[in-house]
Amino acid sequence: MGKPVMNLPPDKPKLNSAAGISVTELLLVILIIGIVSSFALARFLTASKSVKLSGATRTLSTYLEKARVDSVRRHVVVGVNEASVNINSSTSYTVNIDFAGTGVVTARTVTLPEGTSLRYSLPPAATSIDPSGTPTTISYDWRGRPGTTILLTLTDSTAGVGSSSVSVGRVGDLSTDTTVTGPVSTPTPQTTVSTTSGIKSMTY
Repeated sequence: MGKPVMNLPPDKPKLNSAAGISVTELLLVILIIGIVSSFALARFLTASKSVKLSGATRTLSTYLEKARVDSVRRHVVVGVNEASVNINSSTSYTVNIDFAGTGVVTARTVTLPEGTSLRYSLPPAATSIDPSGTPTTISYDWRGRPGTTILLTLTDSTAGVGSSSVSVGRVGDLSTDTTVTGPVSTPTPQTTVSTTSGIKSMTY
């Protein structure tokens, strides 16, 4: 007779404690991902606002230069047909130039990006002026000179973005993000030259 066969119970699979993660660990991972994503989103929005502010500054500089070139090209008469940029609002400005090249000046209003405001000052004075209450006009003569210095400042309301500026010089020169200073009064000459004494007469 053969030996009896013993029926052994089947082996139970061993549970491995490293096979998964707990609910607490999963929630912790989700929390960390949320925090990192929020910081990344905030930095992205700030960078996007900075790009828009820089673009608005370049656009304003471009229109100011176009107005200057247009006045020179058409040899304008001040007060009659000069090209100009009206700073008459804190959220927009109006450009008056010959856009079509026909000799006729037309107006075009440029709106600033949302959250961007515009103010100006008249160096050497540092007082910031709201154009909504006190508008000003930058007009160019036939030589491309506005005749006065003005500092235009564009500011974004978002924290961390800051501001950007455009300076218009008396001879029509433009510069961005520059601090403009100047003498408060006309300097007194240090030397006075006489036009009558000390000059020898010459006989031919």
